[in-house]
Amino acid sequence: MFTTGSKLFVGAAALSTIGSVVFAITTGGPTGFMGTIGFITAAVVFWFLAGINFFTRDGSAPAMEQGVQYTSSAAQPPVGRSMWPAVAALGVAGLAVGVVSTPVVFKVSVVVILAALVEWMVQGWSERASGSASYNASIRQRILHPLEFPILAAVGLGAVIYAFSRIMLGIKLEYGRILFIILGALVLGVAFLFAFKRGVSKGTVAGVSAVFAVGLLGVGVASAVQGQKTIEHHQGLTPDVCLETASEDKMHHADEDANRGVSAEAGVIASVELQSNGVLIARNAAVVQGADNFSEIVVPRSSTVSIVFRNNYEGEHRLTARLGTFGEEPEVIQCTARIEEGQEQVLVIKIPKSSKASTSTMMVMVPSLPGQEIKVLVP
Repeated sequence: MFTTGSKLFVGAAALSTIGSVVFAITTGGPTGFMGTIGFITAAVVFWFLAGINFFTRDGSAPAMEQGVQYTSSAAQPPVGRSMWPAVAALGVAGLAVGVVSTPVVFKVSVVVILAALVEWMVQGWSERASGSASYNASIRQRILHPLEFPILAAVGLGAVIYAFSRIMLGIKLEYGRILFIILGALVLGVAFLFAFKRGVSKGTVAGVSAVFAVGLLGVGVASAVQGQKTIEHHQGLTPDVCLETASEDKMHHADEDANRGVSAEAGVIASVELQSNGVLIARNAAVVQGADNFSEIVVPRSSTVSIVFRNNYEGEHRLTARLGTFGEEPEVIQCTARIEEGQEQVLVIKIPKSSKASTSTMMVMVPSLPGQEIKVLVP
């Protein structure tokens, strides 16, 4: 026999089914399609609720059944309050937002839904484990606390780190160290107060920590919405830097970013030395002493080779290689960073392979000292 509740849902389901058929026949276009989908959805929901109601028989208990006053649903203790249905609903809403926004929102929403379902199921099971509420709560704690505490700690730490990074990316560079000093002093001061006042309750400590965390997260979210500060991009050793026609500030930043050590990524074919008298000489890599100085370097085409530059002259100087102009392409220019007297740096070069001859002279030079140059010969 159908119960009263199941009859109500069966009637609603039947009307929704008939309505979907009639609406689909009488209405066309996008309106008819959307309306039909709505009727079908309502019909599915009502048929589902009717099945549940019929299976549970409206929650009614047979009067003649032995011990029904103890086993019926009405005799069971009420289920406690739970936040997990609301969390699961929030995750479902996040799925819809993530589909039309960014994938990370969708992925986080899936994790939230799965976590809410697990928490909800364990809570529902533990509340019916026995007649003792304290025992049921202890069962839930034994099952979920080993998972909840590490995960919550990792999520909280990640949120604090992310919020702090957004704050640091949102403020000017010169204010960063000041903010670090203030936050460090604040944390140290609060920790000292907690250690000095040994009678402070756990609730007070938790409350102060929560206020600090919420404030940090709020400022971090506001900084993320506002966007990070503009970070100046330095293009490195560009041709104007190599020829020292750029501004002093640009050359300074480019030299700071460049590697000041000797690299071993390519074979060293020669060394170029700026002598103490300001004269530039070249020396074969196999010659240690200066008895075989020469003013030309032979470099194979399409091979990556290294030239070691030594500065023995007062001041800061760089070695610049002008490797030719081929057709309509701009001149190929590479260089080292400026190095001080007594230092050395490697210059890795590669002569481009081209069917056309270079229209400009190939050489290595010191742009800060006019006339100090060595020809580069390419067989």
